[in-house]
Amino acid sequence: MTIHTKAMAAQILKAPSGVAGLDEITFGGLPAGRPTLIAGAAGCGKTLFALTFLVKGATEHGEPGVLMSFEERAQDLVENVSSLGYDLPGLMAENKLIIDYVRVERSEIELSGEYDLEALFIRLGHAIDKIGAKRVVLDTLEALFSGLGDGPVLRAELRRLFQWLKDRGVTAMITAERGAEGQLTRHGLEEYVSDCVIALDNRVEEQITTRRLRVMKYRGSAHGTNEYPFLIDQGGISVLPVTSAGLSHSISDEVVSSGIGGIDAMLGIGGYYRGSSVLLSGPSGTGKTTFGSHFVNAACVAGQKAIYFSFEESPEQIVRNMQSVGLDLGAHVAGGLLRFESARPSLFGLEMHL
Repeated sequence: MTIHTKAMAAQILKAPSGVAGLDEITFGGLPAGRPTLIAGAAGCGKTLFALTFLVKGATEHGEPGVLMSFEERAQDLVENVSSLGYDLPGLMAENKLIIDYVRVERSEIELSGEYDLEALFIRLGHAIDKIGAKRVVLDTLEALFSGLGDGPVLRAELRRLFQWLKDRGVTAMITAERGAEGQLTRHGLEEYVSDCVIALDNRVEEQITTRRLRVMKYRGSAHGTNEYPFLIDQGGISVLPVTSAGLSHSISDEVVSSGIGGIDAMLGIGGYYRGSSVLLSGPSGTGKTTFGSHFVNAACVAGQKAIYFSFEESPEQIVRNMQSVGLDLGAHVAGGLLRFESARPSLFGLEMHL
């Protein structure tokens, strides 16, 4: 990150998102005391993003939170994230989290007088005051406004809702469904009244599913503008800002052997600089796997640990084939110095491999 970018990013106060990698893209986190919109289709991870934001805020930053859900009951949310190690009941018992399920059933709504969100403000305000909440999540807007059409009242109440959250000084995250083609949100207004807008996408390309994230808007701050892959697994959510990596990493003058004496001599320095990336290119049958195996073998012989990623052959195949050139990789595996990770490149998307 350049000095100029840092100066731009430091203009507003930010709250850590709790999502690994996201704060690198937003240069510090989400806008503190302002609403952030998370938009995406079903299955993109909107609710999980929101829960991570609340859980990490409560456990790592001392900021209690309130989740007002209009779709999923509290017990369903607890069960859905228990596999990630999120102890929602424990946080609620410690008054660090409140989950309030508000059932909105369109068939049971009967309008009498002008519609407004005053009752919601009272209910949400009480929850905020009860635990001194600093973070608020509303999940999702479509369920909240399901009883109304796209009329002037809805738009007015949307604006009033976002302004109310700002006036309360809470860092808010609001989830919303994607709109029709070419439209980010269902009502087409949410993104305009939000200070930060993050779009999530879950697409299938060449029969491979991949999730992507993009920061569409961030008032008062610079941010990464590309699409970034993100991963949902047993560890939660992690964003991989692969296209935002800077060029300020440290370097080393230490040299490691390639494992082939002739190559070390040809390079002039006795091998490769530690921390460098070496591309070995050639058609099938020219010895690329053998060159790589010599490299990890040299590291293991020196007592160092190595990991071997293979996308074409199984570990057993590699160990067997390398015996023909005098390399006993199996002994290094048994000794705990060498680890193989093998998977077809088409098995996962980029984010899972990374």
